[in-house]
Amino acid sequence: MQYPDGVVICNKCSLNGVSTQERADSIAIEMRSALASVGLKLNSTQTPVKLCGRDELNDASHHDFHENHPILGVTRTTTTHQKGRILARNFDCILIQINLPEEHFRTVMIHELTHAWFFYNYYENLPLKVEEGMCVLMEYIWLRNLDSKDAEFRRKQIELSTDPIYGDGFREARESLKHMPLTSLLEFIREKKKFPGRWSSFFF
Repeated sequence: MQYPDGVVICNKCSLNGVSTQERADSIAIEMRSALASVGLKLNSTQTPVKLCGRDELNDASHHDFHENHPILGVTRTTTTHQKGRILARNFDCILIQINLPEEHFRTVMIHELTHAWFFYNYYENLPLKVEEGMCVLMEYIWLRNLDSKDAEFRRKQIELSTDPIYGDGFREARESLKHMPLTSLLEFIREKKKFPGRWSSFFF
């Protein structure tokens, strides 16, 4: 099935596509809870989600390295600076591709909620590979708890990705998690703006 914005989804997957705002809002609440279960609590912060088409996602994206795969989600925030100082910060919303199959939608949702967590916890100026790598790691952790062929397929996609930002970033994040718990890894990233090596994690 090809939708007006050019997105093509097989007929089987389109049967459980997230196509209403009500369903998107319900899933967002569930995925906030899933993220909180591993320690990334958003508490009373606002993370509204908006379903949209491919053109709006492309216009909202801050990146220019998406030639090889479509943009499915964007976290839209604004930060106003003056003379190096932050004057205002605002979380607008999370944009997600409409009509995605529900399991895929949930995976994108938890990725974007991780971006929201970084924003609300004042992780400023993180390198793209670090922030995107951690967001993909949260996807992967969630997918490990699912027993479905789709989840297994998405885990393999993540593991084998050759993308220098998302793929390499994920592998560095996963390797770092072998050396320190998630809470310590997040603190290291906040302070050092990079992933720890084996020895730096030992002395942190």
